[in-house]
Amino acid sequence: MTDKKKKIIIGVSGIVLVLLLLIGPICHIIRNHPYEYVYFNELVGGVEKAYGNYELDYYYHSTREASEWVIANAEANPDGSKIRVATWHLASVNYFFRNDTDRFVPTFCRWYEKGNNDWDYAIFTVTGISPEQITNPDAFPPKDCVHTIDVDGKPICIILKRQTKDDFKGNQYKSKNQIDSALMCFNNALAVNPYNEAALNNIIECYLMIGQLDSAKKYIDHELSFLPKYETANYFLAHYYMTKGEMDNAIKVCNNIIEFNFKFSGAYHLLCNIYLRQNDVKNAEKTLLKLIDVDQLDNAGVQQLIQIYKAEGLDDRGAYRKLYKKMATSLDKRGKKEEAQTYWDLYKQMR
Repeated sequence: MTDKKKKIIIGVSGIVLVLLLLIGPICHIIRNHPYEYVYFNELVGGVEKAYGNYELDYYYHSTREASEWVIANAEANPDGSKIRVATWHLASVNYFFRNDTDRFVPTFCRWYEKGNNDWDYAIFTVTGISPEQITNPDAFPPKDCVHTIDVDGKPICIILKRQTKDDFKGNQYKSKNQIDSALMCFNNALAVNPYNEAALNNIIECYLMIGQLDSAKKYIDHELSFLPKYETANYFLAHYYMTKGEMDNAIKVCNNIIEFNFKFSGAYHLLCNIYLRQNDVKNAEKTLLKLIDVDQLDNAGVQQLIQIYKAEGLDDRGAYRKLYKKMATSLDKRGKKEEAQTYWDLYKQMR
């Protein structure tokens, strides 16, 4: 075979290889327009294997199609009031409903708090929803889902039509401390959808408030079965163990929460309180100092640290001086020199 023929064969082979490699992306584009950018190649198993492991519609393009679906299909409210459309992507949804404000009112709502808000329809992309939840066929899509926008068979955006407002009513009763009425509403809401996160959180909190720990634990276990890393459910579990006097278990759960989400300040405060109950002031202080290192120290944390330092024998001035030094040192270590200098100046003023 001549060199010329070899070059031709190599060239043709290269072109064929490129065309073969393009088959997958081209098919994806045809199947999934206008969401071509939601693409994962065959090396990671495509969208099916990426689902729950990677963000998909991270630019929220699907909120347009979802908004158009609601505009075309939403049923009017019996009392003639405007249809409330909940979403956590309010900027885009507001834009797509801009010509239909006579019928619709878009309203901001977080996914895990949606049961506490008043809405009739809801639009949510799966971005930000727990991977364990969206890959659980029992929990997702939820019972009140009436339409999904899919890429390769996986929902990237869902539309909900509210089936009951008992969860919303129950939250209002709870805020007024009308616990019996709240429990009745939450149980009604969970009968409609056992995976209603807000109703679960609220019913757990109610049972903890009135000391019915076994009832609270039943719902905590259920919520953790489909949201094992959900901070709020784990926080309730830590409270349950602390109330039962199982301090080692409570400490373990708090540390798990911090591992899941190091910015969840409630876990640090609860862990501090557990250590203080055990008269372990050293670990209580260490726990609160970690809040400084992750820039989550709030006023409650400041007051707890001041009380700890005063218990060590310092007066108010000495306690604050010690705190300012801790804060300045932490900021210095993290390269935040200007912020650190502010606290070094305060530290020097307290001499």
